[in-house]
Amino acid sequence: MTQPSGKKKHPSIIRGNTKTTREDWLAEARRLLIEEGVGRVKVDRIAKNLAVTRGGFYWFFKSRQDLLDILLAEWQDSRNDPLIRALKGENQTPLDPLIRLIHTLIREHIYCPALESAIRDWARTSPKVRHAVEHVDTRRIEAMTEAYQGLGYSKEDAFIRARIQYFHQVGYYAMEVHETLEQRLHYLPIYFKQLTGFDLPRDALTALRENDPFPVY
Repeated sequence: MTQPSGKKKHPSIIRGNTKTTREDWLAEARRLLIEEGVGRVKVDRIAKNLAVTRGGFYWFFKSRQDLLDILLAEWQDSRNDPLIRALKGENQTPLDPLIRLIHTLIREHIYCPALESAIRDWARTSPKVRHAVEHVDTRRIEAMTEAYQGLGYSKEDAFIRARIQYFHQVGYYAMEVHETLEQRLHYLPIYFKQLTGFDLPRDALTALRENDPFPVY
């Protein structure tokens, strides 16, 4: 008879009539991180919210720190970064990367400002997370700088414009500015002209008003 290998091969844990997956644990941990902060992301708390025993946690994660490391790695991975994806897509005009970026930020279909804020709050108490945030910020600003260079600006001018736009966006969420979508769309053409030196194409603004997602490749 073949002896058990001892490896944990279970892809899910039975919970009543449903299965609890690795993503279930991650999703609940992510929700707690966003709503209550990293200090409340505890194994017992997640298990209680999922209505399972904490033992199921260890089929998927070595420890609480392992779970936190995975959450951070997923956020840090450029393949998961909607802002990088927007800026690096295929273009028909030099304005396309910045238009896609605006669509991503304003419509928030795939970008979660609440998660961004939670990660930045976490970084205040963790050098490791702070380093990850600095890395992501640098990567995004570099991509934005390339987009502005595509409009004909020098590298230094493009870098400053990228920083102004990025720092403004981070500050907007950090200050918890409350504006309606209509207010944001009203100011958008003015912001766009001030930052890029170009008028926002009418069809781009129309797509935002009609909730028509701009393609992100």
